[in-house]
This record gives sequence, structure tokens and C-alpha cells, in this order.
Amino acid sequence: MPRTTDLVGKVRKYIAEKNIPIGERIVAGLSGGADSVCLLLILKELGVSPVCVHVNHMIRGEEADRDEEFCRSLCEKLGVKFVSYRCNVPEYAKEKGVGTEEAARLMRWERFYETARQYGVDTIAVAHNRTDRVETFVFNAARGAGLKGLGSILPVRQKDGFTVIRPLLCADKSEIIEYLDSVGQPYVTDSTNDDTDYTRNYIRKELLPALERVNPGYAANIERSADAAAEADGFIESCALDYIGLHGDPDADSFAALHGCVAASVISILYRRRRGEDLSKIHIDLIKDFIRTAENGKRLNLPSDTDMICDNGRFRFIPRLMPREYTYALSAGVNRFADLGVDIYVEKSENASSVNDLKNIYNLVKRFKISSAIIDSGVFVRSRAASDSVYSGGMTHTLKKLLSDKKVPSSKRADYPVICDAEGVLIVPPFLSRDGCRGDEKYFVTYCEYGFERN
Repeated sequence: MPRTTDLVGKVRKYIAEKNIPIGERIVAGLSGGADSVCLLLILKELGVSPVCVHVNHMIRGEEADRDEEFCRSLCEKLGVKFVSYRCNVPEYAKEKGVGTEEAARLMRWERFYETARQYGVDTIAVAHNRTDRVETFVFNAARGAGLKGLGSILPVRQKDGFTVIRPLLCADKSEIIEYLDSVGQPYVTDSTNDDTDYTRNYIRKELLPALERVNPGYAANIERSADAAAEADGFIESCALDYIGLHGDPDADSFAALHGCVAASVISILYRRRRGEDLSKIHIDLIKDFIRTAENGKRLNLPSDTDMICDNGRFRFIPRLMPREYTYALSAGVNRFADLGVDIYVEKSENASSVNDLKNIYNLVKRFKISSAIIDSGVFVRSRAASDSVYSGGMTHTLKKLLSDKKVPSSKRADYPVICDAEGVLIVPPFLSRDGCRGDEKYFVTYCEYGFERN
């Protein structure tokens, strides 16, 4: 069996060269096609007994059921654990607004992760081969992908907290078929592989043969280009990580000194840490422009209900919080608002709590003198309204500008607490009170803050 020895030895050598981590516990994708069946057999040759995951996409009817049963029988024969899932890909694609191919890919990975977590496994093996890598390079180049996309499929990659390995990237499709033939191992064929309405099938059936006519060595050349792109992307990412380690969230001056590709990588890494997903180049360019020009308090809306804000010279991603609308009446004594992280004391001046004692309890304490007429007419705390303003110090202040000038973080401004009476805003804690509110000064309104932040 010379071919068997050749391919197993080739994969074993590739694993060593690329430092591919293969332990005893591993999850492996198993579709029943030639690539995944080959991966399973070679993993067994290497002494691994994987948990095999099959996903029935519910697209091909009886043929899909046949594939599922084939995989189940093969795993029983080889004595390995088999887990199968049935996923309605067309329904998922409609729900997510993505194509069928993308929906199937997303659902497969969700099930891989689910199984890995269930079995306490952190490594997932998939059966991409060298030919797949060439197809992916062409596909990503046509979409205008950057270096990461052109780097294409890698032998080892960290993905969503798991290590994804591809031990067959050293093998062409033809080598895989010859290996299976040499050991007499059957496999199933997906009839949709011939449907050129699917983008990857079109690339495989139409574009790659055309490239071979242009240059018979195109596949090896593309693989070298993919390696170069992946190496360059790795270097850029290491520079970005160095910057983040030194600066944390970027500031305009240090960010401006970065090379454009490193700046883009900084943005991508920080966004991925916050959201667990990637940004498009369009959004990355918008963010770069925003960091160059934004003033304190400005906010940029991004996908997935995320914003970037300029917060005292630093730029950071925060979840987009819907402003809360609230109104709470204030009564004599201590008014506690745990959801705001605030206590508000309304007390007669002659027996009010000691400010020094309160400062031992709270992060911030600010006392305002208020006339008895205002207190008797009723006061309340509410969330800020967009049109709010207050007349103080002989001039009108809009709350929007006041909070910005006072460097209140952008994330806290939308539902900022203000103390009001029937005439409007009375106090903007802890900054100022309305002219003419003191009167007989028979009451103290003391604003006390725990330092609570919603984000």
C-alpha cells in the first residue's frame, strides 16, 4: 500500500512542520465526502479517536439522509463517537438574510462549537485541502479581501475560543481520492457539487480550469501568494497588538503615527474583542477618519448595536444602550435609586446630614440649597430630555453642551439624571442649579453617587 504510507507520512510531516496541535480529544467534521472521510482515517492512523460531527442541512432530501446514515455506519465500524444534527438551512438563511452557502457554513460551525463544549474539547479538525485553499484565495480576491482573506485557509487558527486545525492542507484533492481508493474506502458525493449556481462550485468548475490553461502551475503560485499574505498579515497583527499593549484604547496622536495597515488591524482587533466578529473595510475606514477628526463626546454608530465614542481623548467601542426614560418623585428623607447608582437626600437645613459623613459613604456628594416653596410644590428626578436647558449664572445652558463641556462620558449622557420641578430643570447634578432656586434656603437637596456605570 505505498500510496497509503505516502499520504499518512506526508500529513504527519506537515503536522510537525506547522506545529498543528493534535491530542487525544478532538472534534472532527464529517460530511461523508472524500475529504472528511480521509481526515477521519488519517486521524485514526495517527492514534486519535475523534468525536465526529455530521450536520444534515436538510437541503437534499433523501440524499442528505443517506449521507447521515453513511457517516453513522462508518463511525460505528471505526469505533469512534458520532454526533449528528439536523439544521434547516433555508429557514436560517432567510432569518439571517444571508445566502444558502453562508447559512450552511454558520450552522456547521455553531454545531462544531456546541459539540466541543459538550465534550470539553478545545480543538476542532476540518478537512480543507490544498485545492480548497486555492478556491478560497480566488473567491476572496474577487471580493476584494485584504491580507487576512488572501491568506486564505490556514493550518492552525484560533476561532471563537477554539483551535481549528486543517491537517489535510498539504494534500491535493487528487491525492485524497487516490488514498481512499488505495485503502478501499468508499465515500459519498454531494450532487449539489455540480451546481454552478453555487459560487464555489463555479470557481471550481469554470475559473480554475481557465487558470490552468493560462499557467499549469497556477495552484502552487496561488498557494505561495496565500502564504505570503498570511505571513504579512501576521506581522501587521503583531505590530497592532504591540500598540494595544502599550496604549490600550487609541488616542488621536499615537494612532495618527501608525501605518495605515497597522491602524486598521488595531481597529479590527479591538472590535473583535468587543463583538466577536469582524468589521468591513468600509467601516474600518470610517473609524479611521472618525479618530482623526472627532471631538470629545462624539459618537459613531457601527454594526451590531455598537458605537465608537471619543471619551476624553480616547476612542473606544461600547455597546449601544437604548436611553432609559424614567421619572421618580422625591420625598423628604433619603430617596434611593439603585438602578441609577444614586441616593438623593431632601432634608430641612437645620437637621440635614453632615456632608463630611456622606463623603465617607459615597464617591461623590454635592449639596444644593433650595427654597421651601419649591420643595413644597413638588420635585422629582427624571432622565434628561433632548430639549433640556437650565438658566444658571445669568445664562442659558443646554444640557447637551453642558454635559459635553463637563466631560461626562458619552455613554452616560442620553439618560442622565436631572432634578426638576413644575417649571423645568432645577438641578443638573453635580454641576449647577437654576438661578433663583435658593429663596429662603430652608431645604438641602444632596446628590450622592456611588460611581455606578451601566456600561
